[in-house]
Amino acid sequence: MRREMSGPMRLKLLVLPLFALCAGAPAAQACDGRAEVEASFVKQQEQPWRTRIVSESDAGIAQEQIFDYQPPNRMHRTVKVGDQTVETIGVNRWAWSADNGAWSEMEAPHARVVAIHILNTFQPPKASIDFKCLGEVSYEGKTYLGYQSPAETGENGAVLARTIYVDPDTRLPAFNVVGAPDGSGVPVHREEFTYPTDINIIPPMGNRDLDAQP
Repeated sequence: MRREMSGPMRLKLLVLPLFALCAGAPAAQACDGRAEVEASFVKQQEQPWRTRIVSESDAGIAQEQIFDYQPPNRMHRTVKVGDQTVETIGVNRWAWSADNGAWSEMEAPHARVVAIHILNTFQPPKASIDFKCLGEVSYEGKTYLGYQSPAETGENGAVLARTIYVDPDTRLPAFNVVGAPDGSGVPVHREEFTYPTDINIIPPMGNRDLDAQP
């Protein structure tokens, strides 16, 4: 996507900050996987989109993160852990946070972290590694165009690869999954991309020129 992916492996997708795989047809192998992945994420930036990430802590606590992005410079992040919900809204260099509903403006050092994330997110996507074209693949009961990075071995000996699933009709990214190359087991990272038409990120408080530069 648009940022560097951290973790035990150097599995880079796009400079930031994204089962059962069918064998690609010979024609699919001739495609330029890097260019097609890059084009898909470039197209993503043409409209608002939502990124959903579900993970589990070492203590076994489930965490859900939802990022709504609205070009050119707006983000709404919602994190749910147990009964706790924390939200963050960022617009340009301004940011606000809410802990279970009470909004306040973030102090400058924390707002800057949010602003840098937004800036990186809306940078022109650039693929940093090659992707093999898998052709049509099945994931969660639907057919996508699959693209997979070269497999690498992590510190724990697990062999992992990044697979990007692209909607064949819209050519927009649908999933970014890091896990076993053959899709077996539970992925170590999974992002789901959707494109709601009602995303409208509005600052919760304040009355200033939000497009003003520092």
